[in-house]
Amino acid sequence: MWVRFSVFLLLLIIGSLSLTAQESDSTAQNPPRIWKIEFKGLEKTKTSFLQNVIALSEGDVLDSNRLEEDVQMLIRLPSVAHAYYQVFRSHENYYRVYYHIQENFTLLPIFNIWTVGDQLWWMVGLSEHNLLGQNIQASAFYRNNTKHSYGLSLNAPFLMGAKWGMSLNYADWVSDEPVYFGEVTAMYEYRNRSMEILGLYRWNFHNQVQFGGSLFRERYTYLSGAEEITDKPMLLTQNKWLTKLTYQYYKVKQHYQYLDGIVNNLNLQTVVTTSEQEPPFNIAWNDFIVYRRTGEKGNLAWRFRLGFSTNNNSPFSAFVVDNQMNIRGVGDRIDRGSAVVTLNSEYRHTFWEKPWVAIQGVGFVDYGSWRQPGGELDDFVEASNVYVHSGLGARFILKKVYNATLRIDYGFGLTPENNSQGWVLGLGQYF
Repeated sequence: MWVRFSVFLLLLIIGSLSLTAQESDSTAQNPPRIWKIEFKGLEKTKTSFLQNVIALSEGDVLDSNRLEEDVQMLIRLPSVAHAYYQVFRSHENYYRVYYHIQENFTLLPIFNIWTVGDQLWWMVGLSEHNLLGQNIQASAFYRNNTKHSYGLSLNAPFLMGAKWGMSLNYADWVSDEPVYFGEVTAMYEYRNRSMEILGLYRWNFHNQVQFGGSLFRERYTYLSGAEEITDKPMLLTQNKWLTKLTYQYYKVKQHYQYLDGIVNNLNLQTVVTTSEQEPPFNIAWNDFIVYRRTGEKGNLAWRFRLGFSTNNNSPFSAFVVDNQMNIRGVGDRIDRGSAVVTLNSEYRHTFWEKPWVAIQGVGFVDYGSWRQPGGELDDFVEASNVYVHSGLGARFILKKVYNATLRIDYGFGLTPENNSQGWVLGLGQYF
């Protein structure tokens, strides 16, 4: 009896393995394929545009990993607040794929306000991030910091399908900036008029490059200070052209205001002065950003920047210390350097959330150090060149409006040498 039972069990196992192998061979020879792709929930965004953006198309093999990548690509679009997919069998070995889209509101104001001493500086403008339903971004701004600046931009990142795009930018930027002659400071009015054109190539889901250049004119007009420096320029005007190459690696999973992943941005620039026989001026910097979700409501974020430029002993160096760019609460363009190291770290916690709105509290520490123009690497550890600011802030987020995060931060210095403090307000997360 036991012999017969053992033979029966052996035959059953062999038959099961044979059937499994046949099914595996059949699946390999005839894998499930996509019969139809449909988009649900679209109001303004064009279906034809999204079909060119996603990687999968009708007739392709059904692949859950590629479906998930398509969803993350859709979420990265300015017009999309949230997306997910569903798969249903159509007939035989063919399936229907539905991408469900929750669109963003994309016509937005541009608004920044910050304090410098007892002065209130501000910027206003308007931007559309889904022009013609093609995720074309057009914007215009006006800035008042006791001077008048404005800019226009047009950015079509998917001009030719998912691979190619381009952007055009014009700006007329004016500001009062400190210029440093050793230990002596002079104030200059700085004006920069520029026209830029860039191409974009995206070769896969995570990697893209931008390349191009701009023509611009810089003018420095002396205002006050450094009276003892008799050879300082009273008026300096230079015509220049700039070539630019940027590379971005982006691998971030996003769910509304929550981010998890890494981003790396490498920027390379060369500036040539056309009016004088000067050697090219080179600038390079890299931003490495890490996002980590912590629990259900928390998000950690770090941004590390390392940058170097041609180390000229010039008061007009490339890297600045600034409220809006690197150190919150430090002031507006208060110092310059020919190299920079910064680390911004913050913890964001969502205290209150509804389907359309969320409020976050933020605690942050910003660290930065600069090499003085013509200086040495030892400058990075000189106390006068080191800025450490900490502070608290809040984020008011409209979850269904693109980049609609009102940012309010108060930063204060932690070192005796650099202990300024102030409010910094703007739209969008700090990084």
